[in-house]
Amino acid sequence: MYLEFFRLKEYPFSTECDESYFFESAAHAEAMANMVYCIEQRKGMVMITGEIGAGKTLLARMVVGRLSKMIRGAMVTHPCHSARELLRATAECLDVAVKPEDDTHTLVKKLEQRLLRVSRRNRTALLILDEVQSMPDEALEEVRMMWNFEDAGRRLMQFVLVGQPELRDRLRLKPWESLQQRIALAYHLGALNAADTVRYILHRRQVAAMPGCPLRFTAKALEAIYRATAGVPRRINVVCDNTLLIAYVAGQTKITSAMVDKAVREMTCWDHPSAAAIGDDGGPRRRVTPRANLRVRREAAGE
Repeated sequence: MYLEFFRLKEYPFSTECDESYFFESAAHAEAMANMVYCIEQRKGMVMITGEIGAGKTLLARMVVGRLSKMIRGAMVTHPCHSARELLRATAECLDVAVKPEDDTHTLVKKLEQRLLRVSRRNRTALLILDEVQSMPDEALEEVRMMWNFEDAGRRLMQFVLVGQPELRDRLRLKPWESLQQRIALAYHLGALNAADTVRYILHRRQVAAMPGCPLRFTAKALEAIYRATAGVPRRINVVCDNTLLIAYVAGQTKITSAMVDKAVREMTCWDHPSAAAIGDDGGPRRRVTPRANLRVRREAAGE
């Protein structure tokens, strides 16, 4: 709707998982390097946790893109509600021919045969499971059982478990101790800090911009976005997209704090003050001052 007005080739603040818009902070770079090493060297399972909207699914997809071509990655994006459903989804991801009447035993046999063929071509199968915190015990137990697939001491499949923070709490319980011990690397994806929030917004604007793009954010607008979203990427996208719509209607190309406040007040429904007031350590969040990250802020304001 506002693309031509701002000279943008696409919507920069879409909430879809578009890899071209991935923002790689220093923390992300380190985490991804560790994950790639863990998967390629078959060290054990990898677990990614984070709050809703933190970008867990996109991070998992980016990790797959950094892996060797000898790794065959597949992703199950919906939580499976039974062991049979999980086995069927995994088999289909690996191009295994399954029939509606296949029972759990048959699915296990077909899947293991497929994994053996992959392994004997010196390739590694990788399965990414999203929303694992919502899996019933039966399905989660099947994950542990699939981890035991091996050939001559060589694991046939690597796993990346993706879920909300309660997944960590669940795996600390006694029944899941054996599964927890199989996790060689766990990474929690937190919210962005003030500086990275600014860089995130500028990065997405830059990716979408065409030559002569007039879109600018004032320093006060960037502060307002951070306060309203507490650095959660999906919330940042929602606020920025709505703010651009307000600016377009007003015929303005410079995003101001007043526009941000209007977008937050009239076009969103979460409890902004409480979210923005709580810091990562559970205490009050310190105010973002105009002097902080001055170079980045001047660039954002077009100064």
